[in-house]
Amino acid sequence: MFGRSRFTYFVSFLALLGPALAANLYRMDYRTPAEIKAAGGIMSRDPDGDGSVIDHVKATLGDKDPWVSTTSDKKLAQAGAKSPGNVYVYYINPSGLNVVDTVKEFKKAKQEHPHPGEKEFTVKSSIPWNNVVQWDTFKMGKKTGTTTREEYEHSAGASSPKKGGRSFIA
Repeated sequence: MFGRSRFTYFVSFLALLGPALAANLYRMDYRTPAEIKAAGGIMSRDPDGDGSVIDHVKATLGDKDPWVSTTSDKKLAQAGAKSPGNVYVYYINPSGLNVVDTVKEFKKAKQEHPHPGEKEFTVKSSIPWNNVVQWDTFKMGKKTGTTTREEYEHSAGASSPKKGGRSFIA
């Protein structure tokens, strides 16, 4: 009567698959894909730092900030891409990352989040290059292209990193 049915197996399969289907996170950054790849991923200002998520969001850590900011809102990440030079909106697969929901952290601490509309999720230390799925390139607020990490790695330009980019937290 209570034996395993196909429906039970299907529901179990979906439950296990759920984390693999997690939504992308996004980060707007001035650093080129070559710079991000050369660094091994998107690095925080101080990967060995120990500042809290609360202090990170309140921007009190400065150069000692061990957190990498991302957002779950693609449009929000794209909204900051208005530089006359190239700006990149990176799509990040959160699988395998210890992603912290900053809104939940503030609720847990019984504090008011100063920027809940940013929908910020943060990762301590770094986001490895392999978690970067693709990126959109913007110039003057207009999208000029989309490149996947795989396309990039198979192109000739992947081995020549450029220097001098600026980081921007989305």
